[in-house]
Amino acid sequence: MSGVTFIRVPNKLAQLTRGKGGIAVGEAVKRANAALEDLKDASVSIIDEQLAEIDRLFGPGNPDRAGLSLEVLYDQASKIIDAGGGLPGSGLEECARAVCDLVSRSRAHNTCDWDAIDVHIATLKVLRAQGQSLTAAQRRTVLQGLSDVTAKRAGEG
Repeated sequence: MSGVTFIRVPNKLAQLTRGKGGIAVGEAVKRANAALEDLKDASVSIIDEQLAEIDRLFGPGNPDRAGLSLEVLYDQASKIIDAGGGLPGSGLEECARAVCDLVSRSRAHNTCDWDAIDVHIATLKVLRAQGQSLTAAQRRTVLQGLSDVTAKRAGEG
């Protein structure tokens, strides 16, 4: 024997469907889908809140943005990544990762390129509004463009 120990983790859905008083599988699936929809709504709300805050603080409309720490932008983008499951296939998670990458590279090169930040914020907005309607190839093109902007504008190109 290899010494591997398997630990059985209780499956709540399976428990609901077994035994006396259990619910039908169809009902259990319906409840699970409803719970997922609630989570999706919460995720989308978080995404929208963070995106609005990013735009308010770091968008071109804030003349005082240069005095803000880019760590705040990084943290807000991280929250979008965490909640990104609420909009699967939108490209928002990848775009938020690109924002984090831009901030990290900016720190490493001791630069802050507001044009690059503006492009990333605008892309977040576009992907929030239309990301799920884009084809996978279109999303890849958009995200590759962000990678190119990051490399060029963060002191590497």
